[in-house]
Amino acid sequence: MKRSDWLGVVIPVAICVVGAGCGGPPAQSPAGEATAGVSAALEVDQASVELKTHHRHHHGGYLGFVLAAVETVGVDPDQQAGIDKIKADFRAKVEPVRMANGGVMKALADAVAAGSVEPDRLQPAIDGVSAAAGQLHAATADALNQLHALLRPEQRASLVDKIEAHWTIWKEANAGDQAADNARPDGHIVHLQQELGLTADQVEKTRANLAALPGVARGTFDAAAAEAHAKAFGTAFVADSFDAKTLTTADPANTKIAAWGANRMIRFYQALTPVLTPDQRAKIADKLREHANEP
Repeated sequence: MKRSDWLGVVIPVAICVVGAGCGGPPAQSPAGEATAGVSAALEVDQASVELKTHHRHHHGGYLGFVLAAVETVGVDPDQQAGIDKIKADFRAKVEPVRMANGGVMKALADAVAAGSVEPDRLQPAIDGVSAAAGQLHAATADALNQLHALLRPEQRASLVDKIEAHWTIWKEANAGDQAADNARPDGHIVHLQQELGLTADQVEKTRANLAALPGVARGTFDAAAAEAHAKAFGTAFVADSFDAKTLTTADPANTKIAAWGANRMIRFYQALTPVLTPDQRAKIADKLREHANEP
């Protein structure tokens, strides 16, 4: 399945690694090729980590993947003005979801700083994310139609590939069993360990707390609605004729993705917070507030 070109606007430094409009590479010696190969692999690994981090904190539903992917389609100069207008429209329509996610992170930051994360108390903020995400498709259907009309067939196919790649990265960051995910060498807790100076004991206690959550709380993501929309959107968008308003799969997918991502983030900090020192809690709270204000 060809879904390799996934680098979006979040990590432009790595675009040339996968040959996205960078031209042919210069000739190299075998040693130079080996060095370049290692460097490229490291950059891709770092890019993957950064993109996972972005998707871990930004839960804009399926349209979030469209917004990230449209940046890298590779439009001609005569298409750029239209793309810029569509992107601006997308961002304006996504703003309620961004604000709702920001509300979750600010409430979560307050809870972490206070030393106790109680999901029930954060549910109103989660409900706000779900409500905002459920209105995304209707608000952006016209812009999606304009995007389809502006792109050439090969660009539409490329966009669908990129969207699916973002969806794959989101699933890797958000959809697995949290206890199992954070037992991996690249789990989120490992990155926080480096940032906060967590001890090995704190890491193990956090993993144990995640594993102790009820199965329904830490279970895997039910991707049926999102997969159905990914298939419906991809099939429809590459066709010559397209009308986003006919896609009835969008609202369930957007709501499910946005709410699940926000809930998962809360559960992680519910497990982490009890093992932190006051100074570490303050640092985490500051980081969450910083993410809340990101565009």
